[in-house]
Amino acid sequence: MQQSPSPTPESGPARPTRRPFNLHVARRVQPGFRRFRDLATTRTDTRTDTRTDTRPDIRIAPAEPVEVAAPEIGREGWSSFGPQRDVLFGVHTVTSLARLEDLSPLVEQDPRVQLIYTAVPDLLGHGVPEALRDLDVLTIPWEEAVTREFDLAVSSSLHRMEDIRASRRFAAPHGAGYNKLWPAWSPMCAGGERQVYGLDSWSLLDEVGNPIFDAVVLPHYDHLTTLTKQCPQAVPYALVGGDPCHDRLLHCLDKRDWYRSELGVRSGQVLVAVASTWGDRSLVSQHLDYLTRLPAELPADHRVIATVHPGVWAKHGTRAVRGWLRRMRDVGVDLVDAREDWRGLIAAADVVLADHSSLGVYAAGVGRPLILSHYAAGEVDPDSVLADLARRSPVLDPARPLLGQLEEARKAQPAQWEVAQRRLASLPGLSAQVIRQAFYRLLELPEPAAGAEWPSVPAPRLVVDR
Repeated sequence: MQQSPSPTPESGPARPTRRPFNLHVARRVQPGFRRFRDLATTRTDTRTDTRTDTRPDIRIAPAEPVEVAAPEIGREGWSSFGPQRDVLFGVHTVTSLARLEDLSPLVEQDPRVQLIYTAVPDLLGHGVPEALRDLDVLTIPWEEAVTREFDLAVSSSLHRMEDIRASRRFAAPHGAGYNKLWPAWSPMCAGGERQVYGLDSWSLLDEVGNPIFDAVVLPHYDHLTTLTKQCPQAVPYALVGGDPCHDRLLHCLDKRDWYRSELGVRSGQVLVAVASTWGDRSLVSQHLDYLTRLPAELPADHRVIATVHPGVWAKHGTRAVRGWLRRMRDVGVDLVDAREDWRGLIAAADVVLADHSSLGVYAAGVGRPLILSHYAAGEVDPDSVLADLARRSPVLDPARPLLGQLEEARKAQPAQWEVAQRRLASLPGLSAQVIRQAFYRLLELPEPAAGAEWPSVPAPRLVVDR
């Protein structure tokens, strides 16, 4: 299945009354893990001390060399820490890797758990191998990943994960909820109806109609309405777990001054952050010429820094994107480099100019005034938080002075904030606890005693001409 636009649903029926945290987990996690509860009678743990040693019998052969099979991770005699569970992170794109790196802190310090990464074949997978090397994580080829057995497979994109032989599978969104519709040209839309990507049967069921994932994270209770309509078979596996990306962005706000300093923003400067998604309806595709006008239209005490979706870099290549955006940079718009985390930029910003990307939703969620460059309504679920936010946000008019339009965004900020606070995540600040508990339930391990929390993200590096 080809990689599709970033996900995101949300509908409007009355939201269930929020339950206490423990009860929420009991009712949302446990019913969704029917197969997990039955695991004790169906699963053979190949990582116990009593298993049969299947290492090759290696003898000295003077006549010809002997090929020695690569050791399995966790095998007795090869392992220094003796992890009890192998967890595979399936990485489709640089965007999905960023979302997986919001989840890895929940388990990676536990010596009982070995994290292993693999690059899943994807049309927008350019840059994934380099990003994995930068992280210094244990990586195996996809061809090996589909032959190995894992205790848990985790992904933030959905296709090809049914190819992984895992006792359990876990799916998390890689956008601000589930907002985007399947493209009109997609086979999914052959019947005329465009469904919300990520909460549909194509994404969540295998070829015979069985759910692929044992847990599907939904940031908000509203998403249950969309899931029930589009793929009722997956509802028992839904986990309303909040939004890790949003929670980690909230954590970044405490370091706002540090991010501004690292980005070179002077005291008293107004930082305008520009965010573009990917594709032919994106800001860089529709309004690139306007971006070159920004510095001239703003007073000297304003600074402009842009970030573009990893899909742009993946589709065209890092060098090409740097070259095509060179004119924009020459006139004074700085550019966040490829594979850099954008959250430090949003934390540092005073106002955000964005298209129909998740960054606009996240910006509104932390109180940043938002102005839309344009709005591609045909790509967005009309019941989503993104659509709701667009109805309360000014849209850029290139014929009018920009400074006055930024002031309109500031006036719209209270209404934008209200929408984002109400619809972005049902459990603000609690996603680490909820998702970690789900991980350990799936792994059949007791949770560590230490509390679950997110580390802050590094300051994003800007493109520098060499």
